[in-house]
Amino acid sequence: MRARLIMFFISFMLIAGLAGTSYAQDTITGTPPNKFKSPPKKKYTLLERMDFGGYLGAQFGTVTLIEISPIASYRVTPNFHFGLGFTYQYYQDNRYTPDYKSSAYGANIFGRYFIWRDLFAHVEYAPVYITDSYYSTIDQGIWAHDFMIGGGYRQWIGNKAFMTFMILWNVNETPQSLYRNPIIKIGFGAGI
Repeated sequence: MRARLIMFFISFMLIAGLAGTSYAQDTITGTPPNKFKSPPKKKYTLLERMDFGGYLGAQFGTVTLIEISPIASYRVTPNFHFGLGFTYQYYQDNRYTPDYKSSAYGANIFGRYFIWRDLFAHVEYAPVYITDSYYSTIDQGIWAHDFMIGGGYRQWIGNKAFMTFMILWNVNETPQSLYRNPIIKIGFGAGI
C-alpha cells in the first residue's frame, strides 16, 4: 500500500511538471508581422518564481502544542507549484505524572496544481521523526510517514502576499501519525 502511494505521488509530480503550454510559430517568410500578436513573455529569474511562507500553530493549557512549519515553493508553470518545507512541533500533556513531553521534526515535499484561478489540488509527503514517543518500547523516537491529499484556496492580500486555506486527508494515518484526519491548514506566503 505504501509503495503504491509513493508511486502515485511520483507519477503525479512528473505528469504535472511536464504539463506545459506549447506555442505555434509562423515560419512563412515574407509575411508582414501581425500587429495583434501578444508581446513576448517576460523571462522570470529563479527568485521571481519562488514563494516563501509557512504555517504557525499554538495551543496552551493542559495540553500545549507549538508548531512552526516554514515552506518554500517554486512556480514550475503558472499552474503547477512544487515545494519543500520543514516542520517542528513541541507537545506537552500535563494530564500525566510526570508530564508527557515530546518533539517532532521533519520535512515535507509537496505539489500544488491550480485547477481554476486560486482553487488548487494539493499532494504532500511528510516524513516526521517523533522523539520520546510512548509508542516506542526502547525509549527512542519513531518515524511517521504521512501522505496527504486534498485541496485549498489561495486568497491574495496584496500584489505578492497571500493566505492559503487547505483541507487535507492523511491516506497513511497510523497511531504514530503526526497529522489526524481531517487536516485543516491555514498558512501565509509571499513572492519576491
